[in-house]
Amino acid sequence: MKNSILGMSILAAMASTNAVAMHHHNVVYDEASLQQAVSMANADQSIHRIVFKRNAQITLTAPVVFTGGQRLTVVGNGATIDGSLAGSFILDSDLTAITEDGTLVFNTASDLSISNLTVADSATRGIVVNVPESAEGDDISVNLYKVNITGSALFGLHIDDNADEFDDGASGSNIGIDLRIVNSNFTANGTGAIDFDGVRVDERAEGDITSTIINTHIDGNGGDGIELDEAGNGSVDATMINVTLNNNGFYNEEDLDDAFDIDEADDGDIEVTLIRVEANNNMDEGLDFDEVGNGSIELKLHHVTTRNNADEGIKADEEDAGDIEARFNKVTIENSGDDGVQFTELGEGVIEAKFRKVTANNNSKYGIKMEQWVEEDEPAPVEEPGYIKAKKVSLSGNGKGDEIKVNNIIVK
Repeated sequence: MKNSILGMSILAAMASTNAVAMHHHNVVYDEASLQQAVSMANADQSIHRIVFKRNAQITLTAPVVFTGGQRLTVVGNGATIDGSLAGSFILDSDLTAITEDGTLVFNTASDLSISNLTVADSATRGIVVNVPESAEGDDISVNLYKVNITGSALFGLHIDDNADEFDDGASGSNIGIDLRIVNSNFTANGTGAIDFDGVRVDERAEGDITSTIINTHIDGNGGDGIELDEAGNGSVDATMINVTLNNNGFYNEEDLDDAFDIDEADDGDIEVTLIRVEANNNMDEGLDFDEVGNGSIELKLHHVTTRNNADEGIKADEEDAGDIEARFNKVTIENSGDDGVQFTELGEGVIEAKFRKVTANNNSKYGIKMEQWVEEDEPAPVEEPGYIKAKKVSLSGNGKGDEIKVNNIIVK
């Protein structure tokens, strides 16, 4: 009898677990079911999946907040979440928006995967991942596949490892951020306040940013198309393949923004690989890479175009100890509002560039400008020169002439 009762109890428990799992997998079709599914996952770390009904249309009246410590997979199945009524923000004296809200908020250091989901018209931020300051161990991995974030008032996607709500200082967790985006779209975000991007990653304290973006459009955002901001010890390693970064940076007329912006402070490098990428019609730089502190910039560009950007087409600034190394192949830079390509190395370090099949036409200043200094405008060079090897490089119609402008750089 006892064995029969035990067996019945086990079967009942299994049935209950399956019912919860099935219920969990099938109920996400409206706001109440989504909030319930996330609440269940917050309370039960054995729940690793939230699955939407196919092509569900969900309107939220409040942010959805995940606080679990487990890895989580969100299977959108073509669902659309309307965040136009979910959350709010206030403007400080500088007209900068302050909020903790987002349409979907994940407060976790555990891995997150989201697929086949659209977040539209967020009143604040579309998707937010807040990394706890206490996080230790492995880097957080955020994977987006066929995710569309459009029409957010603030950031489209925000991964935030900054412990300061005002985005000051270098306090954050001791883990890094590994972001992977495939077949996705980030469009028309950052249109409700100044300095909000289509994609923004803030990494502080220890840890790197690793970003891989493939077959994706990051277009028409009010701030930067994408900004990777790393402060503290750590590097930025960014790869893009088949990506458009067009028509970004228009919202704040007093401080316009870029297509792709990387800021790296303190010790660490910037490494960028771009293959079949275009950055056109942006209101500041097309590609803007700034490294301060000990560390170098390494750029590998293949089949890249930057056209009609309001400032430089491609800009790399390296300050303090470190080099700029660049390999450009089949790169076109046209109609920039400043120099087409501008490299500046300030402090100890050299510029080493190899340009093959590079075209720089009709830029307002120089087509290509490269300068290295220990101290800017020093009367005579005090370190070994850098070099640019230029093969099949075409410059024409540039406002300040069609020679490569250099300081302490040998043109080979």
